[in-house]
Amino acid sequence: MNDPAPTSGSQPGATRRGWSADDPDDSTSALAARFRTLADQDFAGYSPTYERIARAIADDPDSLGLLLDAAPTGRTPILALAAVHDIVLGDPQTALAAVYAGRSDADPWPAFRSLLHDRQGDVLQRMRTRAIQTNEVGRSAALVPGMAAVAGAARRAGDERPLALVEVGTSAGLNLLFDHYSIDYRRDGEMVHRAGPPTSPVRLDCELRGPHDPPFASHGPTTPVASRLGLDLAPVDVTDDAACRWLRACLWPDVSDRAERLDAAISVARTDPPHLVEGDAVTELAPTLRALPAGVLPVVVATWALAYLGRAGRERLLVSLDEVGATTDLVLLTAEEPSAAPWVPGLPAEVATCGDATGDGTTTVLGARTWRAGAATDEALALCHPHVRWMAWATLTGGPR
Repeated sequence: MNDPAPTSGSQPGATRRGWSADDPDDSTSALAARFRTLADQDFAGYSPTYERIARAIADDPDSLGLLLDAAPTGRTPILALAAVHDIVLGDPQTALAAVYAGRSDADPWPAFRSLLHDRQGDVLQRMRTRAIQTNEVGRSAALVPGMAAVAGAARRAGDERPLALVEVGTSAGLNLLFDHYSIDYRRDGEMVHRAGPPTSPVRLDCELRGPHDPPFASHGPTTPVASRLGLDLAPVDVTDDAACRWLRACLWPDVSDRAERLDAAISVARTDPPHLVEGDAVTELAPTLRALPAGVLPVVVATWALAYLGRAGRERLLVSLDEVGATTDLVLLTAEEPSAAPWVPGLPAEVATCGDATGDGTTTVLGARTWRAGAATDEALALCHPHVRWMAWATLTGGPR
């Protein structure tokens, strides 16, 4: 799963509103509010094409009513945009395709509305049968220091076991390959650290904010990864061109580097496709963890996946992990909107204020829950952009600025 479709929700230390799949309100006014929040919070300063479309849909009762027939309102906005984008990718001669590709500076709304209504059957069919799928590759820029923090904490506890990664909501499993990508971390334009193989076709950039630098594996011994497994309701086969087109449809226009790094990540994954399993994380994660071999430290990863489980699903998932953690050392590493991971503590004030600029997106917090010797501890690691274009590390486990 992937992109935020924000509505409301917060916790101490969160500075911006976030997304929730738990709101039962399915009125046109509620859907309009979701589109406006997207426009204000995620598209403004980032994807002006989608900002214009989202604001226009919010003021168009006929379009709102059409979309309400297709999907629960919590995921309607991003899913609707992806459904139309998929049609555009299949018919690159449309007027909207020229706008999305940057070949035209025409107002996108008339062409979008025309396509939405003229091909509403195709749009609604996609919305009813598909899920939001990309799991943005840029989030690997948070996973690199996140894994370094996890490995460092394990070593300090005398645990040298290799990591066994299990990602929920894995989509195509591209972020399971986080250490296969070349990532530049910069502060004020100056290079702080480069992670990953320098020859990788996937190039990511992350701006560092706040008082601390993140930890990186090169700062100490590297903990090997013993296995990588992805769990998803509808995993995406990276060798399937049609499935990969849907991944591209879930991306946003105006952000060309997202499409470029997605294509590069697909090329990397196709050389050694990740091991993906179809299943519901709420019911299948615990059995999957118990089936891992002895001698590994399981690390469950969730990046903008728990937001889609709903409150009850998240509660059941955490209970199942607590049961596993009662007898097995375990880590849950999350990059989620705060209401989707309420066990993560609030951020310190000097970090919480690092994400107030236009284009910073829905509040996303990198956090870790660690079970060791049957006891669970929680830590807020960083505040970041939902696609990790920037990150503010929250703890002294990284390096001082």
